[in-house]
Parts: sequence; structure tokens; C-alpha cells
Amino acid sequence: MQTPIELQAVYIPMDRRQAMVAGVTLPEQTTGAALFVDISGFTPLTEALVELLGPQRGAEELTRYLNQVYDTLIAELDRFGGSVIGFSGDAITCWLDGDQGRRATACALAMQEAMRPFQSAPLPNTGAISLAVKATVAVGPVHRFVVGDPALQVIDVLSGITLNHLAQAEHHAEKGEVLLTAAAAAAVGDAVIFSAWRETLHTDAQDEAPPARFGVAAGLREPVEPQPWPLLAADALSAAQVQPWLLPAVYERLRTGGGEFLAELRPAVSLFLRFGGLDYDHDPSVRDKLDQFIRGVQRLLTRYAATPLQIVVGDKGSYLYIAFGAPHAHEDDAARALAAALELRALAASLDYLTPVQIGIARGRMRTGAYGGVTRRTYGVMGDAANVAARLMQAAKPGQILVTDAVQAAAGASFAWEELPAIRVKGKSLPIAIASLLGRRQKPAVGTHEAAYALPMVGRVAELALIETRLAAAHEGHGQIIAIAGVAGMGKSRLVAEVIRRARALGFAIFAGECESYGTNSSYLVWQNIWRGLLAVDAGASDEMRGDGGNGAVGPVTHATSRQIELLAATLRQLDPTLVPRLPLLGRLLNLPIPDNDLTHTFDAKLRKTSLEALLVDCLRGLAASTPLTIILEDAHWMDALSQDLLEALGQALDNLPVLLVLTYRPPDLEQEQAPRLSRLPTVTRIALGEFSPAEAAHLIALRVGHRGQAGGAAPLHPDDLPAALVERILERADGNPFYIEELLNYIQARGIAFDDAQSLAQLDLPVSLHSLILSRIDQLSESQQITLKAASVIGRLFGTRLLWGVHPSLGAHDLVQRDLETLASLGLMALERTEPDTVYFFKHVVTQEVAYESLPYATRAMLHDQLGRFVEETYHEALDPHLDLLAFHYARSNNEAKQREYLLRAGQAAQARYANSAAIDYYQRVLPILARGQKVDVLLSLGQVLELTGNWRGASDLYTEALGLAADLDDLLTQAWCQIRLGENCRKQARFGEAWEWLAAARRGFETLADKDGLGQALHYLGTLADQQGDYAGAQARYLESLALRRAVGDQPRVASLLSNLAIVARRQGNLAEARRLHGESLTIRRGFGDRWAIGVSLNNLGNVLLDLGNDREAALCFEEALALMRQVGDRWTIANFLNNLGNAARGQRDDDRAHALYRESLLIYRGFGDKWALAYLLEDIGSLLALEGKPTHALRLIGAAAALRAAIGVPLSGAEQARLDRLLAPALSHLAGWDQARALADGRALPQADAISEALDQL
Repeated sequence: MQTPIELQAVYIPMDRRQAMVAGVTLPEQTTGAALFVDISGFTPLTEALVELLGPQRGAEELTRYLNQVYDTLIAELDRFGGSVIGFSGDAITCWLDGDQGRRATACALAMQEAMRPFQSAPLPNTGAISLAVKATVAVGPVHRFVVGDPALQVIDVLSGITLNHLAQAEHHAEKGEVLLTAAAAAAVGDAVIFSAWRETLHTDAQDEAPPARFGVAAGLREPVEPQPWPLLAADALSAAQVQPWLLPAVYERLRTGGGEFLAELRPAVSLFLRFGGLDYDHDPSVRDKLDQFIRGVQRLLTRYAATPLQIVVGDKGSYLYIAFGAPHAHEDDAARALAAALELRALAASLDYLTPVQIGIARGRMRTGAYGGVTRRTYGVMGDAANVAARLMQAAKPGQILVTDAVQAAAGASFAWEELPAIRVKGKSLPIAIASLLGRRQKPAVGTHEAAYALPMVGRVAELALIETRLAAAHEGHGQIIAIAGVAGMGKSRLVAEVIRRARALGFAIFAGECESYGTNSSYLVWQNIWRGLLAVDAGASDEMRGDGGNGAVGPVTHATSRQIELLAATLRQLDPTLVPRLPLLGRLLNLPIPDNDLTHTFDAKLRKTSLEALLVDCLRGLAASTPLTIILEDAHWMDALSQDLLEALGQALDNLPVLLVLTYRPPDLEQEQAPRLSRLPTVTRIALGEFSPAEAAHLIALRVGHRGQAGGAAPLHPDDLPAALVERILERADGNPFYIEELLNYIQARGIAFDDAQSLAQLDLPVSLHSLILSRIDQLSESQQITLKAASVIGRLFGTRLLWGVHPSLGAHDLVQRDLETLASLGLMALERTEPDTVYFFKHVVTQEVAYESLPYATRAMLHDQLGRFVEETYHEALDPHLDLLAFHYARSNNEAKQREYLLRAGQAAQARYANSAAIDYYQRVLPILARGQKVDVLLSLGQVLELTGNWRGASDLYTEALGLAADLDDLLTQAWCQIRLGENCRKQARFGEAWEWLAAARRGFETLADKDGLGQALHYLGTLADQQGDYAGAQARYLESLALRRAVGDQPRVASLLSNLAIVARRQGNLAEARRLHGESLTIRRGFGDRWAIGVSLNNLGNVLLDLGNDREAALCFEEALALMRQVGDRWTIANFLNNLGNAARGQRDDDRAHALYRESLLIYRGFGDKWALAYLLEDIGSLLALEGKPTHALRLIGAAAALRAAIGVPLSGAEQARLDRLLAPALSHLAGWDQARALADGRALPQADAISEALDQL
């Protein structure tokens, strides 16, 4: 592993390093060979990578290729004793001292040979792009200067006529060639084989260069002996020797071991400046003149925190490349570049030996950081903006400054402009809009710090008035939901803080949770802290099993957790003793390892979900009975699907509860963001936060400035008392964003500038974007603080210190990192969440976390996500299942494809098992492209099953068909049969009975051929159901019996019970009620044997329906009573409503009308929340039948009409037997109504909206 000194030394040319170690000084005048190597093909490669991978990862992949190429080229240069003097993007200028061209030519030819592997650069999932180099060689005298301020950076400069000849040759070289100048060709003589000669003639009357002749080198007549550099010891150079050669920021990063954070993608501004007038060959004072100019440039740029990156001397003048925003960003980097350009122009004009400069400036997102080979590197800023700036420099007239429209827009009215026509430049297919910078107008500039909520609420008067009314309604027992939407920084969290303050004043208990960007597939993440608080779960008891500050899940049982489970059971018992049997369902929600009991161990995933939701509804009712509750869910645009479902379930139950539910979310503008499903919730009040008005913004500024002044005893400020310049500058850039306003003011305060110091404010430019503002603030931190901040951003907004060292173990000593975290908290970037059992911090504003994360290059992010995944694996290796979402999240963002496959697949399976359909779909879709063909079939089948649950029948069918094709290609007959099963069931559920029969029959034949009894039993079962749906009861019975025999043979009791139940249903349809009763009884006996309470309840309900048909209402009621009691334990609310309906029918048959009323009413209230038209239609018909028996024919028929409308809407009419039974029940009442009165009542009922029909039914009950 290289030491910090070794990493730093590679920024110095190799021959300079060797001389420094030897204690000698390189001469300023020398002779030798100059070699220029230009890599071609990077422009199309860049475009292809960006298109394939996006701008960020594409730029990083480009740099990876560039580094590989440079490493190869520089290795050859080292072998022949050459040195890289300077980098120019995708080109290098090299020097071989004392060489007359033979070594340089041999080196260039060796480079061409070494480039063969790069002739075809492979692209992910597509073709390849050819990379090549062109090389030119010139020999002769040069001047070798070291210029610049050692306190800032010294620069090695190679200049003279030999470099002019080299540049001229470069213009005539083609890729794949080695081109020698005439002097170089003469110097090598017969040692080099030339394949062609080129001569240039004057085509431009103003061209003063003489005609030139160049030779194309094809090979060497004899090998040239390499002269490799001797290896240098790791400690050969001292820090004092190395430091002057590096930019201060680069040196500091490398010194502190933060090299991997050197590569960044960030917005930056490129400035290219061409200068001339220096005679490098004949002026003995040229070094001093150049040094004077460069030092002046450096001093000037230091004031603007800009970075001089390159100085290149060529045949048509020299140029400087300067970057603004790298390595440190400032929101006003565009304005800084423009102001610096004006001063640079003035500086050059003040030096009588320089000609007027030409400047080009462009802005964009660029890849910044180290690039080059292992033995020679540089710090650079590369990207399209740099290329455009260089082209604008070339297009500028002497003394002119050309900028892109993006730069002009970023600086606004701070500068004076001359609008120019768009121009075409090399590398751009379309003209680019430009302007000429004329001068500067005094315009402001500031930056940021983050404020706490120490100030009174500003603005939002209408919103707060609305919130007050909703708070009052909730306090009176009419539950309310408030949904606050707004872009980042618009004040959602500030408004929530005010809601909390006012709710507390009314006696509400407050419970809050926060969604995370990484948590869109982490079930119930936002609800975990809320329900821990509501149910008095000790955070330490659950977190001791996680140790990750909020990003993990359940671990092994400890004494503390056992005690916590006992306390939790006591809490449920106090709320409602009947809830205690469902205690294990809370395990995943609360991160407690609660083992299943005899009730819950039989629950499948769907039942667990619905039963948990019902349990939490009951808990909320019990808790709200004693104390009004306010529940806050922040950043709901990142809410996972199961949390959304729970939100809906709880929201439906708020009608008569003193509960206020507050959501905050961003208007969704990203693929992973979504607005909460508010349309399904009652009593929702939507509040959309817009920008502050100028008056509100001025009020906030006055409060903020006054708050600072009051610390020193000053009186509060009125907006009219504010300095006009301050208000104008803030309003101009803040765009009414409250967070932005406060950040700007904090920045001014942090810089020690008085708010009323108009002169100082006038010297600052204000930022142009919140993103750049936050990035600027991050760049003001120390190196270790930046590293800590960025490492934490990979974890998420909330992070524990244990995970922080897991993601980046080399952060440093714990006490140092803790000190950095405390500093970051004191600056308002973070806040301490808790200290036990693990210290946990959170980013105070999500924008800070996002900007810090986005500033990391893809490769660095991938590495950190991989390290975090490994840490989680190692820490929780004994119980990984609860952490699958977290592992899938991090490994999916790494380059570890094997782990991606493993955890995306496992997370998908776990999500499917817990009925988290959207999460399962997401995981399966992401894992499919990286699976081998043989691994895809099972995933396709699983994904198809999930799509069916969401109603996407066509999508599921396509997946099953694809799986069938893969299975056929693999000659896997068994899997083919299971694919046919899925296709058959898919068709059956869509009533495509003919296709279903063909697929299921094919599957049956396949299983029979393979003698696979399990598959055959399943095929027969589905064929029986298909026959039943088509009215072929005899065929259904025959296939069910065949399947039953197979299931009995293998002792598959659950399926035996299911088949007996199906046979009973067929017998009932055939009118064989005695047989139906016997079969249901047998199924019930088996289900009682293995204790599946949900299945027992279903069998009892089915048996009760048969008993009703037999007229045995009393015995039917007993079955329904027991079924209902079991289902209440299970908590399946839809099924509870169904059993209540049936029990009401039994009570109606016994003419226990009061009980029937109560049962129907409870059933109707539950169904109303589900909005199930099918179930509501049956219930309204049953209630209508009861009203008819009670002598209320008009009301009865209105409900019958409403039920008919529901059936028409879903296309499910009553069967003949059902219609006959309904007519029989209605007949006595109808005899008292005339025909036209009956028709009118039915018509009126059909016209009722669903909600009105439910209300009318409730009124009659």
C-alpha cells in the first residue's frame, strides 16, 4: 500500500522527482526529445457511456478507461526514461532529456503497440468503441521553468521553439500514427523506417510559419535499449519537498488518507485563457515574466477560491485552464469566474510584455479528481464544459471574454453583456448560445448555514388557520388527516413543528416517524418508531438487536427483549384482552423477536398483513380513548407499500377518534418517489406550500437578523428597518424558499459580515441553486468532516455511529470522528437523535444528505455501499432475514453482482411471502437482468404470481410464457409443466376457459409422464375448479376426487381439507345438501386437527350456509358464532364482516330482528371501509330482506335497487337459486305495494350513489 508521500509524489514529473532525490537541480535550458501523445475516441466513448449509464456513472466509467490507457502509456514512457510534464485532458506532453529522437520514437511505437487491447473498448450490453493514440516527436532545445508561488503551487513548464514544432506536427498526425518533425527525422537518420512523408504548404496568407515536412514512422531498424527509471524508496522525498507541487486542497486530502474521495462529480465552471507576447527562446527574462504573471494569477484566483489546473505553451500562444467549484464549490462559482475573468484581463493588460488575452467560460456537471497512471497523475476537471470553454477561448477576439448562456444565466444581472449570435464549435452538432462579458455591475453574493426553529412562525397564515380548525375537530373526536406537500426547503418540517406546538397545547400526545429514501421497500419503516411510542416499547430493547441506528430489523431474543415482550402483552391486555393472541404479529413492526403462537403460526402472509392492520386499528381506538393523539409521518413520498396500506387502514378508522394524522411529502418528481394514496382516505385536508411572498420573506429576514442582534442586546427589527441591499440580494436569489433564505443569512453570519454592512455585502455574489448552496457549505468543512459527512450520507438521513464505521472503517479514531459529528451538529448540518444503546445522528435537512451523497462518484458510492453490506452481513450473520431489505438496498448500489443477485432475490422472496407486492415486483424486476438463464425461470414464475395479485393478468401471462420458453430451451420438462399450470390458472381467473383447459390439460399430461404426484394433484385440483366454474359439476367432482386420492396418499392434510371443502361446494350447487353437510364436516374435522383457525372458521361458515339452506337456522347460527369468534382472534376484517353478514342471516331466519340489526350494522361499517361492491351487494340484499320482513317494503326495495346497481357495475348478477331465494323473502312485503310503486322504489335505489345507499341502510338499522 502506498504511503501518503508516495501518493503525493506522483503529481511531480518523474525526472524532477529523480533530481530532487539526488539533490540536483534540473537546468532551465536543455536539449532532448519532446513527445506529445493524444488519445482519440474518448468523445464518442463519452457520449456512449453517458447514454448507457447516465451522466454520473458514464463520466466515471470514462475516467476508468482513461486511467487504464494512461497507465499503459506512462508505463512505456517510464521504461524509456521519459517524463510526463503536463496533462491536457486526454493528451500528455512528455520530455526525454538528452534524447535525439530514437528513444522517443521507440517509446511512441511501443505505446502504439500497447494500445492494441484498447482498439475496441467494450460497452455494457452493447458493442464497442475504438480507442487509439496519435503521437508526435520533436527534438531540439527547450526551456524548463518552475513558476508559481510555493505557498500555493509550483508548476513545471516546458517551452520553446521545439514545443512549437511539436504542436505543428500534432495538427497533421492521424490516429494510430507516430509523426516526426523534419529535425527529429534527420536526427534519427536510418534508425527509423518511414512509411510516408507529409509536407505542408501555406493556405493562409497570415500564416507566418515556414512550410514543414513530417515523417510517418513505421518501425525501427534495430531495437532501442530501454532506459527505465530507478525505483525510488517510499521515503525518498519529504513532505516539505512534495507539498509545493500540489494544490493545497489536493495535498490535504492525500495527507489525511482521503484519496478515494478525491474523485467527485460536481457542478463546476471552466475558464480557458490564452495569453501571448512571451519569447521563450530569446528573452533571457522570460522565466521571470512568466513567473510574475502566474503568481499574479494565483494570488488573484486565491481570492476567488479558484483552481489553476494547467499551463500549456504552444505555437500560437500559451493558455491557462482554471476551474471554479473544484475541489471546493461555491454557489456563486459562475459569478466568481466572470469576476475573475475581468481581473485576469486587467492583470494581463497591466503587464506590457503580454498581448491581450482571450477567455472562454462554460459551466456544467464535471468529473473532478485525480487521473493518470500509477506513477504519474494530476488533478483535473473534465467534461463537456471544459471542451466548450476551450473552444470559446479559441473563438474569442483579443481582449474578449466569451461565455455560454448557462454561465450568463447563473450570474444574472450582476454583469454587463453584449449579446452575440450563436456559434458552432468543434464537437457540438448544434450552435451554442454565447454572450460577451463587458464588465461588472455591483451584484450580491452569499452562502449558508442551517437554522433551528428558534424563531416564530413566519407566514402560512391561511394554512395555520385551516390547521387550527382541523385540530379542533380532531380534539372533539372527529379524526382528521392533514397532508402537507412542498418541494425541498419549502418549510414542511417547520409547519409540522408548529402543528406539534399547537397540538401539545390542546393536550395531544405526539408520535412521529420519518420515511427514508432507502426505505421504499423496507416494510413499515416509517411506523416503527410511532408504534414503539404508542405501545411503550423501549427503543433500547429493540435497537440492541439492530445496532444500526434505525436501519435494521430483528435479531435474537435477549433477557431485555423477553421482558419487553411481556410488557407489550400487558399493554395489549389493558387495551383489550382479546388482542393478546395476535401479539406475535407485532414482531416485525416493532423489531421484536416475538415467536408465533398456536393462533398465528398458521397465518399465511396475506392473513398476517390484514390481521396486523386490524390489530393496529383496534390498538389505536383503545389508545385514543384515553388521550387525543397526533401522529406525524414525514417524507411520505418515500413510504413503502405496506406502510401505505397501514396508513389507509388507520385512516379509514379515524371517523370517531380524537386523532390527527399529519403527512408531509414532496410533489413526486422522481421514479422512486410517490405521493401518498390520499384519495382513498376520508377527511383529508391537502395543504400545498408555495414560495414566500416578498413581504413574508422580508419578515423572515427581519426576524433572523433581529434574533442575531438581540443576542447582543439590540431591539427587534421591523422589515422596513432592514438594509435595502440585504433584502434585495436575498430576495433575488432565494426564490421565496424559506430554508434557502435562512441558509443565505447563516452564511453571511458565518463569514463574520454584519447584516447592515452594505459594502461587504456588495462584494459577495449570491448563490443560484439550493443544491450548490449546500455543496458550498460542505466544502467549507475540514477534510475529515467532509469525509464523515459523505460516509454518513451513504447510510441515509438517520444513521448510527456503528454503521458509520461499518461503511468506512478508515474514518479514523472514534474520538476524532465523534468530535467531527459534534461539530457538524453544532453547525446545524446534523442533530443528535439519541445516545443509547447506540449513538444515533440524523441529517437535519434531507437536502444536505442528498447533496452530500450525490457529490460522491458512482465508484466511491458503490464501494461504500459494498462495505456497508459486508458490515451488516458480518454483524448479523446469525439472523440475516430481517435485514434483507437493507442488504438488497446497499448491494444493489454496489458493483458486487454476486451479492446483488443473492439479496435482491432473497428480498423479493421475503417481500412476496409477506404480501408486500410492490416491493416484490421491484426486487424481482431488478434481479432478472443479472441472472443466468437457468436461474430466471423460478423468478419469472414468482413475479407472475405477484403480478396476478395486483390484477396485472397480461403481465403475468407474458412472464409465464417467457418462463415456459426458457424451460423448453433448457429441456426441463417438470418446470414446463409448472409453467403450464400457471398459464392455465391465469386464463381461468380471467374466464378464458378454453385456453385454461388446454394449458391445464397439457400440464396434467406432463406430470403424468414424469410420474410427479404433487404436480398431478395440483393440475387435477385446478381442472376441477375450472369445471365447477363452467357448471360441469360432475366433471368437477371427478377431478376433485382424483386429486383427493393423490393428496390422501401422501398425507397432505391441508390440501385434503381444501378439496373436501370444494367437493362440498359442488354438492351444494347440485342440491345434494346432505352430502355437502357431510363433506364440510369432514373438512372441518381435519382442519381442527392441525389448528388453522382461519381455515376452521371458513369451514364453519361454509357449513353454516348449508345448514341455512336446510332450514336449520339455530344450528347454522352456532356454526357462524364459532366461526366469528375464531376470525375475531385472527383479525381478518373482511372475513369477519362476511361472517357477521351470515350470522345476521341466521338471526333473521330465527326472527331475532334486533340481533340481526346489530350484526348487519357491524358488517356494513367494516365493508364500507373496504369499498367491496360484491360484498356490499349481498349485504344490502340481506338487509333489504330483513326490512321486507319488518313491513318496510319501500326501504327494502330501494336497497335491493342499490344492490342491483352495484352488481351491474361489476358484472356479477345473482344466480338463479339466489334470485329465487331473494324473491321468496321479499314476496310478503311486495304484496302491499302496487306495481308502479315497486318499480319507482327499485329505480330510486338504483340511482343512489354507493355512499348514500350505505347511509340509508345504516339509518334503517
